[in-house]
Amino acid sequence: MILTRVATLALLLGLLAGALHAQDAKPDLESLWKTGSLWEVGDNRAKVQEARKAIIAAGAEGRKFALTKLGVTAGLEIRCLNAVFAGWGAEAFDDLVANIAHENSVARRNVAEILSALNDAKAAGPLLAQAEKEESLSPRLSQLAALAKWKIEDAVPLLVEISRSETERVRHRAAGLLGEYETVTAVNRLIELLDDNVYYVRDGARDALAAGTPAARALCLARLREQLELSPAEQDLQRIRLLLPVISTLADAGVPALLQKALKHETGSVRGEAGGALVNWKLTAGLLDAEPDVDAALKQALDSEYDPYAKATLEKALARLDEAKK
Repeated sequence: MILTRVATLALLLGLLAGALHAQDAKPDLESLWKTGSLWEVGDNRAKVQEARKAIIAAGAEGRKFALTKLGVTAGLEIRCLNAVFAGWGAEAFDDLVANIAHENSVARRNVAEILSALNDAKAAGPLLAQAEKEESLSPRLSQLAALAKWKIEDAVPLLVEISRSETERVRHRAAGLLGEYETVTAVNRLIELLDDNVYYVRDGARDALAAGTPAARALCLARLREQLELSPAEQDLQRIRLLLPVISTLADAGVPALLQKALKHETGSVRGEAGGALVNWKLTAGLLDAEPDVDAALKQALDSEYDPYAKATLEKALARLDEAKK
């Protein structure tokens, strides 16, 4: 009997020790990281999510581990990195800010992008300080992207500077970031980028202006008016053509008159763009305006048109207007 009790007690103590050991055992974060960095498809979906949740649940230890992964470059690892820091949210803010000036340029880029995703503008000061001295292009773009998202005006001179890069993809990215602002400096630089020698940089600048605030587009209206008041030899035809669709979305009393003026321009390409812009204005900002009679203006312009490009563009604009009426 005594032996039985002793054996039972020993067994219970062993089970208790095993349970305590299991509680004290730390999660295998490296293994969880590998699983959390798998393709999140099919049967992997559940285990990838569970692995990331386990890293997040590890709290401070999990963050300490994740901070060693800030310099990852593989796409799947970057996804895992973003997911776990999103899970910690504000808890990870101080750790991330402390790594804005990380010695590894890839880590600096990743940190800037994570902070942007966390969307806490308190990080703007340290990010701006780093962007001002940043020597690597990739992290600098990410830092400026976060600052543009929060519309930090002190970042505009840095964006103007980087928009003069010899690398066309950088100029294109800078155009998109400048579009977040309505300051005169930002809008004027975007208008200058309409003259870029690379078509998708020009298109990026045009799209950024078109998506801008009414105040930003009002600046475009003023610049277009200035262009159309110049002598034909002084005009920048490409700039005029790209500004026409930008102002066509602006609810300003001066827009339809300026578009009609462009519809009578001596250059066929400008006349064609003006026709399309006039229809766009009518279907958007001018939807409720009875005047001018856009249909009549386009038909009159088409009757006297001889330029093949302008003729085709005006016909397309009229067809779009007719379709909208139906």
